This record gives sequence, structure tokens and C-alpha cells, in this order.
Amino acid sequence: MSPDSGTTGLPEAGGRVPSFEAVHSYVREVVAEAAGVGAADLHGPDALRDLRLDSLTRMNITVRFDQDLGDIPPTLTFEYPTVADIAEHLRRTRGPELCALLGQEHTESSDTECSDTESAAVGERAAGPVAVRDPAPAPVASVVAADSDIAVIAVTGRYPGAPDVETLWRNLRDGVRSITEVPADRWDWRTHFDPRRGRPDRSYGRWGGFIDGVAEFDAELFHVLPLDAVHTDPQERLFLQTCWHLFEQAGMLGPTTHEPSTGVFVGTMNHTYGKIGATGWPSGRLTGANSAPWSVANRVSYFFDLNGPSFAVDSACSSSLTAIHLACESLRRGECRTAVAGGVNLLLHPAHLVGLSGSGMLSSDEACKVFDEAADGFVPGEGVGAVLLKPLAAAVADGDHVWGVIKGSALNTAGRTSGYTVPDPARQSDLVGLAAARAGVEPHTLSYVEAHGTGTALGDPLEIAGLARALAPGRDAGEPCAVGSVKANIGHLEGAAGVAGLTKVLLQLKYGRIAPCVSLDRVNPRIDAPVIRFPRAEEEWRTPPGVPRRAGVSGFGAGGANAHLIVEEYLPGRAAGRDAAGRGAADRSADERSADGGRPGEEHVVLLSARTGGQLGALAAALARTLADPADGTGRSPDLAHLASSSQLGRRELGERLAVTARSAADLRAALEAFAAGRPAEGLRTGTARADGSRGGLLDDEDGRAYVEALTAKRRLDRLAALWTEGVPIDWSRLWPLPRPARVGLPPYPFERRRFWVDAAPAVGGGRDVPGDSTDAPAPAPVPAPAQAQAPVEGIGEAVDRDLRQESCGFLLVEPDAVDTDADLMDLGFDSISLLQLAGQVGGIYGIELDPFVVFAHPTLAALREHLLGEHADAVAARHRDPVVPPSAPSIRPADAPADSRVEN
Repeated sequence: MSPDSGTTGLPEAGGRVPSFEAVHSYVREVVAEAAGVGAADLHGPDALRDLRLDSLTRMNITVRFDQDLGDIPPTLTFEYPTVADIAEHLRRTRGPELCALLGQEHTESSDTECSDTESAAVGERAAGPVAVRDPAPAPVASVVAADSDIAVIAVTGRYPGAPDVETLWRNLRDGVRSITEVPADRWDWRTHFDPRRGRPDRSYGRWGGFIDGVAEFDAELFHVLPLDAVHTDPQERLFLQTCWHLFEQAGMLGPTTHEPSTGVFVGTMNHTYGKIGATGWPSGRLTGANSAPWSVANRVSYFFDLNGPSFAVDSACSSSLTAIHLACESLRRGECRTAVAGGVNLLLHPAHLVGLSGSGMLSSDEACKVFDEAADGFVPGEGVGAVLLKPLAAAVADGDHVWGVIKGSALNTAGRTSGYTVPDPARQSDLVGLAAARAGVEPHTLSYVEAHGTGTALGDPLEIAGLARALAPGRDAGEPCAVGSVKANIGHLEGAAGVAGLTKVLLQLKYGRIAPCVSLDRVNPRIDAPVIRFPRAEEEWRTPPGVPRRAGVSGFGAGGANAHLIVEEYLPGRAAGRDAAGRGAADRSADERSADGGRPGEEHVVLLSARTGGQLGALAAALARTLADPADGTGRSPDLAHLASSSQLGRRELGERLAVTARSAADLRAALEAFAAGRPAEGLRTGTARADGSRGGLLDDEDGRAYVEALTAKRRLDRLAALWTEGVPIDWSRLWPLPRPARVGLPPYPFERRRFWVDAAPAVGGGRDVPGDSTDAPAPAPVPAPAQAQAPVEGIGEAVDRDLRQESCGFLLVEPDAVDTDADLMDLGFDSISLLQLAGQVGGIYGIELDPFVVFAHPTLAALREHLLGEHADAVAARHRDPVVPPSAPSIRPADAPADSRVEN
């Protein structure tokens, strides 16, 4: 019988089973021996992944298990990617063999066999926080609520004039229009501009809603090779960073809060970065910048280790709203437990405006005059936004903050109309009715609709006619529905328009206010709908007694692809009502809604970490500012227990670390300000996490773990903080028995702002434009020296170092001297493909066939150098026969390259 044929391999009740800790220790020793590392190096939940094991080492691990336990499948280390996963799998499928191998002293009664959750907890105590993979997970559908309500538990985004959603709200509230001329760092609009309509290959529009820093990306944080970052569409990079902040806001970046069963649904329709790369095709450059919509979603799933559905959606301007609908349906079907949904849109090439001008879709000036009599087209805009979704019942049970509830949604298509881009108000009306029916509400109960509203003379009246047809039946004549469109503020975000509209609605729900319609002087006379009104100033969002704030969000794509959502404020039990300030339960601050904010004066420890010291300083300064001036408008600092719990459980643990033990928010703020100023402070500790878990792995054995557990049980926060800053894994969840304090927002992680762009790409790295490009002629192989020649010469190690730096700098896009030869190549962003390319280049300069697996087995340039000196001494000597005179390192960027060349720090 195969190991995974259904039997657990454990004895019947009353027998003996191997303890998880004993099996975990055994597996760790086998892996460490085969990988040539110390067992102490396998201390974390991702330790096995971090070893970057090659196929041969994985085979050796399997062979050893096969010798000890019999008939182990060769796919073991691929199916179970952590030490804890392998241990739990072997314990389930090889129980009797392990009992015989480990001895009776390492077994326990099967009557007290740990549950899956308990096994996971044991694994966490043994090797830091882990998530044990169950070989036969229960169907996700079993935890999905019987009703269909979907909660929005996090919202992030970047929009024109707004680097975050709170700034977006202030702009919406104040009626700000964030439209500008095309920035100089995109293209010179004067080259293609002609104010006359209908001119071929010209644009009569020179305006748009633009976001800053679209070329910037923290490649090292996301383990993306800098050369790959240059070739990756900025839309993909921006959405990846947006998802980091999304999970961060929801508290799902921690080792114990990560949810693998998460789907990713992203709307995107413009892919002009690949067109920029295609300009090199006539000159024979067939590789380089690329736009791959599927990769926008799949990159997120890969980096965050998500197992749910993952795909991009292109239904034109309804893309992101369609993506949100599909995400909700996926949750209702039980395909995933949480879902990321959103969209991204960038304007990167003049062909974008020229194409829209050719279709007559652009506004003649800088205003998107939605619903106005002067409306004559839209202004395109940029943006990236995402929401995190979860079934409402699960969100409430998990203590998530609920921004709003998606009650229902629907899609349809206009079919044949009087023109391909002409909408059908009847089909749009049907869509609103269908979405409302699925939501279990009547359309006349909607008190606000975020319209598609592109600002065209024909499209606006047709959309309002369809809305009025759906909203009028049963509506009180004195209660017309407010209608607006975010496009008037930030432009038409095309593939990301839907998520921008939903974000506006969620912000209005949060603050209980309706933003004004901007660029609306006189309503289009073709609009005749008494049941609809257009707010001209910010106003309170009022509803009839007993009716929650409820909104519709529309998204219509060219060709008739329509989507509509019904969104409602979250009112627990409906009986909660609103407080004296008119806020619903979802609007109230977290400390009003939490179960236990901790006792006043109780000591807590707040943790921060970052990839670099500079980023850690920026994060600490941002938290200090938040404590001084809370962003929620209440004037009150978050409760210290909430801050501590959120910082410990919900954020990624990076190398540069800071911990503050404090008894009040004021003490915490003082310590953070001292750190920013370079001064010591009471309770402040900093450190750098070492790869071996600090203290040389001295705390990694059973006694060390018992010591850490004792400190945790006694709440010795000062000592735990000191250990954590040095890299010792701490299971902070044990400090917080259920129900835990509500999560509160911490400042978002400050990404490194390094510029990656495809313009003016110079030849780098050993004279090659693209490492491993098959169009390059192979380098002439040097003639090996005679066997009797003595290879070693003075400085030859430095010469090999220089060769390796020069070949790798083309991938890393830094000067050769900036290449760290001791850094793990995989940590620098190399993957299996780029390592094969590097092996080919290194072999080429020495005239040898360098086995690619050698590079996998020597994961740093320093290790590769030692291999070359030891195994290929003659070839190295032939290249460096004469005493080496170090050349001056060439710049990776030519002197005449423009300031916006493809990579900058």
C-alpha cells in the first residue's frame, strides 16, 4: 500500500505512537546531515526552503528516510516543504517504523494523540512558529458561512494625489481634482499633441490622473532579481507592494496569522510596458520588458505562499469590479477562505492617449465632467487598489475589522446595441435588480450609488436612465438616491476603476459622509430622473430609520461587460445602531470594540522590524508620529495592548529589529523618538537577527526551548525582547489567550524606493546585454595551460572574485564592487533560470563546461570562487596567467545615459 493511500500508519487506541517532538528532531538531523549544515540552522518555519536545496541533496534526504523507514516517495521534500511538514507526514504514515527506530522512550499513548492543531503548536514550540500542513485538509466549504455576506476586512491603494486611502478620502471630501498634464518622466506630450480632433497619430488630450513613483520597487524585499525587476511590468510590481500593505493592515503577515487558503483576483487591461520593450525588436532585442497579466496575480500568490485561485481579469473598464465579484463567488463556493481582489492601471506610453483620441473618447480639457452638460469625454487615470475579503461570519469570529459588507453582486452583458461602445440602459437596470435580489434587498433601499460615470454626453444620460428605472419602484418621492463618480476626482482608471469606486464607498461608510460631485456646474439636460440627485457639497450620509447605509457600485466595460455590487455598512446584530456621533459599529475605534484592552499601566512589548536600518528608522519615526497625532481623528492614541498584540502577531519578521517595553503609549512614543534621534531610552532594544537564530544556536535544543517557554509563561518581556532582537524565534501568540485585543493599524512598511525602468538599457555584465541571451556570440574559450603549469599566482583569488562580480553585476544592476560575494544568490533574487545563465557565463569566460548544479551547491560567489580555484585551477590560471593588474571597474551605465535610465538607487 502506498504511503498516502489513506491509512495513517498509527496504531489503534491503546498503542504507542512516536511523539511529534522526537520525530521533528529526527527529521531535522537527517536534513541537516544531507545538506551539510548544523541542526541549529534549521530553527525557523521556513528553514528548509531557505536552504535552497538542489535536486541531488533532496534525493539524498529521501534515500536516508527510505533506508530508515522504507519506501519513501522521491517527491517527499517537494510535497512537504518544511521540517515540521515532513515530520507530521512521517508520523502519520510511518508510525510503527518510527517507534522502532526512535525507541519506546520517545513514544506516547495513541489515546493522547495530538490533534492537528496541537501538533502544530508542538511544532511551533520546537522550531518557532510553524504551520503544519495536513495531508488531507478538510474542505474549505465547511467553514464558510451559510449566508452569502462577504466582509471587506482591509483596504489599500494608491491613487492620483493620494499615496494612501486616507489621503484619498480627504481629497474626495474636499472636492479636490487630481488631474495634471503628462509628467515629464513619462513622455513629452508635446511630441504627439494636437488640439484638433481627428488628427492621425496625434492626441488632443495631454492630461491624466497620475501617481508618483511607478518605477520604484523594493526588489530585494520581494526576492526579485534586479534585472528581472527591470523587465517586469510596473503594474505587477505595484500590485505586489499593495498586497503587502493589504495583508499588513489585516494582520496576516505573521507566521501564525498567515492564511494559505487565499485567492487572488486582479483586474487589468492595459499592458503598454511590453510595448516599450517591443521597440527593441527591430534591432534584434526580442527579450526584455514584458507585460504578462497572469503574472500580476500569480506573483502575489507565489511570494505570499497562497494556494487559492489566482488569475487576472480583463473585461475592459469593469475588470476590477468583475474581479471582486469573482472573488466573492469563489469564497461562497468554498474555494478559498480569504481573497485578495483589486486592480491596477498605469499610463506608460503616448500610444495610450493617441489611441483614445482616435476613438474620440478623451475629454477636450483637464476635467472629467461627469453628469455635466459640457461632458465630452473622460480623462484617463492611474491607480492601484485592493480589498481583502472574507465571509462575514468568519470575519466576526476572527475579530477582523469590517469596513463594509458586500451583500450581493452580478454580471451581465449588453449584447447587441446601436453601437459597440454604446451602453444599454435596460441591461444596466436589469443588472442592478439582479444584484439587489442576490443581496436580499430592494433597490429602492439604496441611498447611494457610485456610478460608472465616464463623463460622456451620451453615456451619462443612458446610465442614469438605467439606474432610475431600477431605483424608482417603491422609493419615497422625498428620498432621492445620491449618485456620484470618483472619476471626476482622479480620472477614469479603466481596469482599476471598479476598485477605486468601491474604495470611495467604503471610505464614505467609514466616516458616514458623502463626498461632493466635482466638475459639475450644470447637470446634463438629457438627464431627467427625479429619483436621483447629485450632491454638490460634502454631506452626512442619512438613511430612513432602521435602514442601514447601503450603496451600489457600477462598472461598465466597452462592448457591454457590466458589473454591479451591493455594499452595506456593518452593524453587529443590527441592534447596535449608531452612537451619538452617528457612527455605525464599523466606524468606531478598535479599542471601543475589543474584548480586552489590557489593564492600565500593564507592561507590553511593541516590535518593529525592517530589511535595513534606514527602513527601521523610518518605521519607528512613523509610529511615533501616529502616536502623537492619531490618523483616526479621535485624538486618542491606540491602546498599548492593541499595539503590542498587532505588532507581535500580524507583521513579517525581518532582519533589523527594534523592541520597546513600555507601560503607556507616551512611554512608547518617547522611546521611538529617542531611537530616531540616536539616543538610548528605557525599555528600548535593537539588534540584527542572525541566520542561526542568534547565540550560535545555543537556545535551539530542548533546554533552550524550555528556557524560552519559561520566560513566556512568566511574561518576562524584557528578556524575550532582547532574545527576539537577536533572532531567537518567540511564539508571541502564547502571550495572548483568546479573545485577543482587536487589531489596530500600524504605519505601513516603508519600501525601498529604487528605480527600475527599461529605458536606455546599456550592455552590462561581461559585455552582454541580457545574461545568457542566445543571440550573443559565445566568448572565445581560452586555451588551457599545460598540465605542468603552476596555477596559483599572487592575487588570483581576487581576480576570480572580480570575474564573478563582473558576471553577476549584470543581473543585479549594481557596480561590480557593490556585489556582496558572501550573500546567498537566492536571497539576492536569483532563481533556477538565472543561476543556469550565470553558470553558462562563468563557464564561458574560463572555457569550461560548468555543471549548473555546481552553482546550486555553492550558493554564494565566495563559495563558487573556492570551487573554481580547487576544481578548475588550470582554467583559472590560463585566464590569469600573468600577474593580475586590477582594471578599473566599468560603470554599468554609460556616461551619456539619461537620468531616468533603468535602475537607480
